[in-house]
Amino acid sequence: MVFIILILLLGGIQSQECQPYGVRLFLGHYFSYLRNTQDLIRIVFNTEQECKDQFIVEVVDNKSGNKLMISQITYYDTQLLNMTQIYEKNETTHFNYETFIHTFKIGLRNIDITASTSYNYTIISKQNQILSGPYKFDVPQAQNEQKMIVFGDMDSNWVKNYSKDTFNWLENQVKSNKRYDTILFTGDMAYDLESKNCQQGDNWLRNLSVFTSRYPFMAAPGNHDWGNNTNFDFFRANFGSLFLNEYNTQHYLNDFFSFDVGMVHFIQFNPIKAVYQNDLYNITPLIVEQMRNDLIQANYNRENVPWIIVYTHYPIYCAVPKNDQCINNFKYLSAFEDLFVEYKVDLYLSGHVHTYQRNKPYYKNTTAKYLKNDNIYSQYQYPVQIIEGAGGTDYGEQNSTYPESPFMEIQNPNHGVGVITVKNSTHLYFEHITVADNKVIDSIWLDRSIIQTSKRDGFEVAMWVIFAVLMVITGVSIYYKSNQGKKLKNKLLEETITMVVS
Repeated sequence: MVFIILILLLGGIQSQECQPYGVRLFLGHYFSYLRNTQDLIRIVFNTEQECKDQFIVEVVDNKSGNKLMISQITYYDTQLLNMTQIYEKNETTHFNYETFIHTFKIGLRNIDITASTSYNYTIISKQNQILSGPYKFDVPQAQNEQKMIVFGDMDSNWVKNYSKDTFNWLENQVKSNKRYDTILFTGDMAYDLESKNCQQGDNWLRNLSVFTSRYPFMAAPGNHDWGNNTNFDFFRANFGSLFLNEYNTQHYLNDFFSFDVGMVHFIQFNPIKAVYQNDLYNITPLIVEQMRNDLIQANYNRENVPWIIVYTHYPIYCAVPKNDQCINNFKYLSAFEDLFVEYKVDLYLSGHVHTYQRNKPYYKNTTAKYLKNDNIYSQYQYPVQIIEGAGGTDYGEQNSTYPESPFMEIQNPNHGVGVITVKNSTHLYFEHITVADNKVIDSIWLDRSIIQTSKRDGFEVAMWVIFAVLMVITGVSIYYKSNQGKKLKNKLLEETITMVVS
């Protein structure tokens, strides 16, 4: 009898260690420039033990009700995040934490997105036992209007419950079956991901699946995500979905990525070394070059994907008094600012400051040219900037307002989220919602049907016009001189013939 009880207890422990938690979706490289057709949507979850080859993802087409795959999607990849080992030689910090991260990639050989873009999925065991789910995902499509949620600076500690309203709002979106193509997270999770022997990060994983199991979660890393060794180990392993390791160097672990969702090209970058002025290995120029190359390609493809939105953790213009970054980020990030103007970026999203703030188009610490009619921006030379840092956290000041600044249009300290709706190739709608009362407190339209030519572009056009005029004048001059020479030559020839005859 005792033996049977022990067997049951051991089986229960093993079952718990193989129970999926932190279920989350990511967009795969089908949406990046790689266009990998077998990496459309990623389903990721954690377990306490390896549990290798023990999981199957069952996917059901919501349109037909057919089970598209059961055994066809088998174990894809399991990664061990061993924080104990990572920090074993660290002089100041030591951990006793590990977790196993399981990734399933769904591709076009698994689902037919021409027939349906809405699917349910369930994580089951090899013994056909339901372990987690059912959940749902939608595949973003270019021909539909796109809708994205944006927010950042949020924990799930709930000591003071500052983020509970945001969690509840997001959970209500899921329960109401609202469709969003992705979540753009502007950085800073859990406060901090690696705090309390990584339990802050582990609790964050367990809590956020109420919305990340439904909407792809595309996160920018923040300063509270980088860890004691500044390598973003917990973040990279659990949230670095589209990072490409081939860009890594000895002193630079790549965390730049971009992707297309319908009519929008999104670029995420992490200028942490620049804004904290500790770029010992001169990393920032590498990121600037990545940004330039990406924007060049994005502009080549602008007829198909007309909108460009950049998001990161760090604002260029903010209003916290005596804060070095709010005072100087326009200098620290000037190389990026120049690119945003040159390649006509439409929207710049950030977090870091725990508030909602919308800025007018601003460049080199002064107002950039734009037209505004009611809440419609058009002919803007510089992107509209929005800070979405009011997800809610126990850390730092809450519900603070900051001094009015010349770049600021509106601020609101209450916890909230932004929603972007791309209507078509020329019109984008943004609204900010306070989550406690589900109220829209700010909204704008971007109209890019007429794009204002920047000074640099205008100068280049003028130079080309002048060059063309000079070429015409030169051509006319050569033609005139050539004709004059021929006439003179003919005249001399006639005079010579006359002399000879006479």
